Amino acid sequence: MTTAALHHPMVNLLGYAGPSSQDAVLNFLRKTFKDFELPASRQKRKEEIDSVMDAYAESRQAGEVAPISELTCRETIDFLRKLPSTLPIPEVIVEPDGDLALEWFVSNYCSFLVGFSGRGIITYAGLFGRGQKTYGTELISEAIPSSVVENIRRVLS
Repeated sequence: MTTAALHHPMVNLLGYAGPSSQDAVLNFLRKTFKDFELPASRQKRKEEIDSVMDAYAESRQAGEVAPISELTCRETIDFLRKLPSTLPIPEVIVEPDGDLALEWFVSNYCSFLVGFSGRGIITYAGLFGRGQKTYGTELISEAIPSSVVENIRRVLS
């Protein structure tokens, strides 16, 4: 969504009326979309890869029951490196069982997660509004599976 669209006089976002409620919606949208900077900069990609490495090191030092495996870490970093630069960099999430996930979060009813367990399989799940969801698994290959890329784009649209 462009800045011009947000400020266009004919746009009545979410059906709210009145300047104060529209200001609240505009502020919410600005806050929501500030994390989705396009294209993904090399610096932002490096920061997320560094956060994966930090999570790996912390799980080893903490002596957790299920530390992050080296293969899980490698799969996640490889995915981040393959991610098209036209897509925003996701947030890295450490799962209690030692798996890692990447999340594109827009709202409680609009998010997409890709999970890595070190077994050569990508698991994914997404919500695209109330009652609209998807989930599945894909084998890790040289390229990110098109179904995963399509779902990332879907959650951001």
